[in-house]
Amino acid sequence: MRIAIVTLPLHTNYGGILQAYALKTYLESLGHQVTVLDREVKMPLPPLWKAPFVYAKRAVQRIVKGQAGPVVFRELRFRRDFPVISANTQKFVDDLISPRLIKRYKDIKEGEYDAFVVGSDQVWRPRYFGRIEDAFLAFAKDWDVLRVAYAASFGTDHLEYEYMQVQECASLLETFDGVSVREDAGVLMCREWFDCEKAVQVLDPVMLLDRSVYEHIASRVTGHPAKGKVVSYILDPSKEKKNVLDFMLRVSGLQHYDLSTRPEDLTRPVSERVVPPLEEWLAGFADAGYVVTDSFHGCVLSIMFHKPFVAVGNSRRGMSRLQSLLSQFDLDMRLVHGIDPEDDGEFFLSPPDWDAVDAILETERDKSRRFLMDSLHK
Repeated sequence: MRIAIVTLPLHTNYGGILQAYALKTYLESLGHQVTVLDREVKMPLPPLWKAPFVYAKRAVQRIVKGQAGPVVFRELRFRRDFPVISANTQKFVDDLISPRLIKRYKDIKEGEYDAFVVGSDQVWRPRYFGRIEDAFLAFAKDWDVLRVAYAASFGTDHLEYEYMQVQECASLLETFDGVSVREDAGVLMCREWFDCEKAVQVLDPVMLLDRSVYEHIASRVTGHPAKGKVVSYILDPSKEKKNVLDFMLRVSGLQHYDLSTRPEDLTRPVSERVVPPLEEWLAGFADAGYVVTDSFHGCVLSIMFHKPFVAVGNSRRGMSRLQSLLSQFDLDMRLVHGIDPEDDGEFFLSPPDWDAVDAILETERDKSRRFLMDSLHK
């Protein structure tokens, strides 16, 4: 069967890239011909007539706010910097995912694919996807194809859709042959907001594959700078998260290794914003002695690599993602919003019961794989 995967753009987001790779790899293992659809990275210039006003306004804001102000010619800078910043991750995407690059979903012609799989990551979050109706396959509305949502995520436990978007997306969702979401809150949102009773919770695609797959990828890295250290992977730095990290460094007595990247920080030179290879990111988790993260996929890899970890709440990117994942594996107590300075850290330093975690993983993996196989054979 010819399957196209509809997901978020594969730019420099490690987790987003890895989940696309995992979903493609698993579907191919079932004997399907799989294509990941990727959208072109673009930041259009202001209209010619409007450009002088836009640039002048930004210049004034820059003078008033200093470094906190907007970059005056940010579109031009983005076009210049992005190919450099994304060079390493793009190589992984090109070599191991080989996506089809499209400008818009309307460029896809009827008859090119037999099925569309939407997912995973925050593909149903309007602020990340763009024209959200296309994440519900609006572009293929009248086509005779299989439609499956696999581990699609709203990213939050509250709705970020406008009224008309809810109406259209609910209508589109009715035509799906299988609907699954990544978080338990997503099941409830499908029922309450989209009148979809068939939604079920499944694992993130990264967890569909065996750990050995990621160990093999990580083994391509020479050197082990993170070996036995407290590895941090923080998406949104804050004072609270630094306090948690400092606490774990103090109570563990281990050295620190940082996997975090800041490609969006325009105050830094482009050479400091280059995102390291995804293989190095994986190796960091594989080699870690301990992990501190506010990332969903940081938690996923900590679980898969059997690394003791603490997850720091990340409300900006959506708390429900972390809460749902950790609750699913009975690891709720690993999620914190801060650290009591009187705590001795004994609980956080102790490893989870990995036998129990693995038993849950196998059960949920079987359920998730069965969902995909059943949905694609209707």
